[in-house]
Amino acid sequence: MAESTASEPESGTRSRTRRAILEAAAVVFGRQRNASLGEIATEAKVARSTLHRYFPDREALIRAMADDLLELVERTIQEADLEEGLPRLAFQRLIAGWFELGPRLYFLFNEPTFGTPEPAPWVQDYFARLDQVGKPMESLIARAHADGVFAQSLPPAWISRMVWWSVYIACEAVAEGEMTRYAAPGILLQTLESGILAPGVAGEPR
Repeated sequence: MAESTASEPESGTRSRTRRAILEAAAVVFGRQRNASLGEIATEAKVARSTLHRYFPDREALIRAMADDLLELVERTIQEADLEEGLPRLAFQRLIAGWFELGPRLYFLFNEPTFGTPEPAPWVQDYFARLDQVGKPMESLIARAHADGVFAQSLPPAWISRMVWWSVYIACEAVAEGEMTRYAAPGILLQTLESGILAPGVAGEPR
């Protein structure tokens, strides 16, 4: 069975099966980067032959996961209504939404395909698309920076990097059992908004 294209709408059953495989892959690869397709099929509760009908090899699955994540990031940004209300509240909505994508973001940062010195053309194109999808976040950071919500001494580009990596680190901490997924969003927001020094701490370090 050939993989459906964007111009060929999937049936309800096929769409649900494909979604189950992608969800399972995010969970399994989050635990073990070199997991087999058989392990993913087991997690998805489908036969390995069924998985191969959707994704003939690991690369096809990785590309589908990347595209799926791109769509989810875009949807999360849209649902966060970043242009509405106070920048700080919009920022909180964004972080909460992104953390729900935890396993997928964790996969993206850990997948060797995306970290090679000379990535394949499709990987370069993917990150260019991700940059475009992330433009509303950059606009929010710029707005918050201009309004004094973020420290004026910190360049917006640095803040953007810190946001991406902080979400990743929080997802990593959950994956390694250092904190629960329920506590992690609050800890992440506190760290981004207040830093690690206790309130009222003053003076230079000795």
